[in-house]
Amino acid sequence: MLLADIGMLLFPHHCTVCGAKLQKSEKSLCTPCLRRLPKTHFSPTGLNPMMQRFVAYPAVRHATAYFFYTHGNAYTRLITEAKYNDHPAVGRYLARMAAGELESTGFFDGIDVILPVPLSVRRKRHRGYNQSEWISRGIADVTGTPLDTQSLIRHTHNRTQTTMHRDERWQNVQGIFSVRHPARLAGKAVLLVDDVVTTGATLTSCVETLSHAVPDIHLSLFTLACTREE
Repeated sequence: MLLADIGMLLFPHHCTVCGAKLQKSEKSLCTPCLRRLPKTHFSPTGLNPMMQRFVAYPAVRHATAYFFYTHGNAYTRLITEAKYNDHPAVGRYLARMAAGELESTGFFDGIDVILPVPLSVRRKRHRGYNQSEWISRGIADVTGTPLDTQSLIRHTHNRTQTTMHRDERWQNVQGIFSVRHPARLAGKAVLLVDDVVTTGATLTSCVETLSHAVPDIHLSLFTLACTREE
């Protein structure tokens, strides 16, 4: 009973997308909305639109996103619930589905460790959780790959980027990350995980920080969602 009660707290009672009451067998999304999830269908190990954003960085070997994030679309609520509204299990559930679909493609082959994009201490304390950690746990549920939440840190509490323009977003994330004990990641194949890519500024800052601190690192990038913009 206790586990069931906790599950109801972590998951919304109604479909995150359309608001319909969920059946006992459904989580986060009703069956019709799940079927219509706007998946990217990116080739996970090819030069897909997500990978094209990071092609200038030799450390990045693969990059993919699970579904498209379109401003004003009801499916953006999945990110909002997972990120801001105390339903981080939504992100974990979607990540498990994504990982289950990606597992046979070779995307996770050779990955040594999963690194969630970190929040600042202040923001994590205020929010109560890091949504990227929950997404990472969803991937780990399927792959069994260990998480590392200590090596990559956000040492600066920067402003939230929700209402920022493109140039402001890039300026806002400059120099805000650092690597603790880089020797732990030396020569490792690392999966860097975040919730959504819009301009790519945050992930790019992480990639630059990791590449500089650990020159022989190999990176794969996964986000639940991405915009269609370049």
